[in-house]
Amino acid sequence: MQKTTIDHLSDLQPLLSLLSQKEIQNSLIQTLEKLPELVDQYSALERNIAFIKSVLNDKESTEYLLGGLEDEIGKYIPTKDSLEALMALVHNLPKYTKYLSMVEPIMEFLLSTSRDQESVDYLYKGAQEIAGPIQQKVEYGWDLIQRAKKEADKDHSPVNIFTVFKLIKEPAVQRSIHFVKALLTLASEPKLK
Repeated sequence: MQKTTIDHLSDLQPLLSLLSQKEIQNSLIQTLEKLPELVDQYSALERNIAFIKSVLNDKESTEYLLGGLEDEIGKYIPTKDSLEALMALVHNLPKYTKYLSMVEPIMEFLLSTSRDQESVDYLYKGAQEIAGPIQQKVEYGWDLIQRAKKEADKDHSPVNIFTVFKLIKEPAVQRSIHFVKALLTLASEPKLK
């Protein structure tokens, strides 16, 4: 049975009603205007696919690409040790977060202080006041050792038992002996747990 022209028109009626809408007409116009660009993109896609197929068909190129890829990926494949370390890190993350949250205000204070030249100068002067006396004592002790070394190098008299007895009577030697004796006594006591 053949369809008549009226039957064909009735089949086209939904399409005609759709084409009568203004939005559809505008969309069709935009699509038709972009059609050359779409054809160019499609052609470029076809060329790229053809290139990829030819590379994949060439065994040497494929082995070269995959070999280099394997070397690069091998650097990032985790080992058992690195996975265990990662799990330990993740397990302890709440503890680390707590510590970091405690340290964060201190770091902010230190950073803000380091940017303020007046605060830096004040801290530097305070450190010098604390370190100055310590430095003087160290320098005095070093100077004392150097002078004693020079005196000992000049003295060539023999050391006998009477010299040792005389030396033991010196107050500085007495204090040192008492200190060593107390230290040995404390070291020999049983340790308290």
